[in-house]
Amino acid sequence: MTPPLTLSRRGSLLMAELSRPASGNTLNAALVTALSGAIDQLETDDSLRVLAILGRDGVFCDGMDFTEAAATEVAAPDGIRQRIVPFWRLLTRIAQAGKPVVAGVDGRVSAGGLGLAAACDLVFATPRSGFILTELLFGLVPATIAPFLVRRTGVQAAWRLTLTAQRVDAAEARGIGLVDEVVADVEEALRRVWIKVDRMDPAAIAAAKAYFREMAPIDAETERRAIDLICARIADPATMIGIRRFVEGGGLPWRKP
Repeated sequence: MTPPLTLSRRGSLLMAELSRPASGNTLNAALVTALSGAIDQLETDDSLRVLAILGRDGVFCDGMDFTEAAATEVAAPDGIRQRIVPFWRLLTRIAQAGKPVVAGVDGRVSAGGLGLAAACDLVFATPRSGFILTELLFGLVPATIAPFLVRRTGVQAAWRLTLTAQRVDAAEARGIGLVDEVVADVEEALRRVWIKVDRMDPAAIAAAKAYFREMAPIDAETERRAIDLICARIADPATMIGIRRFVEGGGLPWRKP
């Protein structure tokens, strides 16, 4: 089986390519673990300066792995929490890493994939990229990603994306702050950042990132509320029935069987 993440180096740049586009690069346990490992490598290797998270073949990330979610026993709250907490911790680690983490988007981004991008320090996207929050259509709430999304877009833009479940293109995503720059070539944009970062003092970058992060802090209470809410929605029997029907090919959850 193809690993969920492919790591490669270009000097002091660590490239992490989401490598299962056919399955939407969904955020299952294997991918979350692999991305956490990439953060470990970034933080412990002094020769690395930047981590880039990239999609391929027109897909960045489709968010939650519904097949994995459908296998969760809703009567066991600890089991649900064990699936949610590692993703929250991954987003927090991206946001808190002392070195820059950059998302390179070239294609589709859905649901939790927006959170993965939003937690990064910079987001580059090609013109063909599109972003959509689908959680409410599945009876869910984007609770784990909203704090990171709101830091970029503000409350109203994030709420509009949530309530309308409408796709926005790269240009509109740039307009609301979800994307930092629309580029024809993601790797060239990464190269430009990497060259500049290589000229900067690592301690100064870490201090600046921590300083700016504290302007919009995400604290333990935010974590508790986010995890409690998404766990409650997954545990709702009606929500899980809809997800399982979708996974089993029985139709979209908002259409009555």
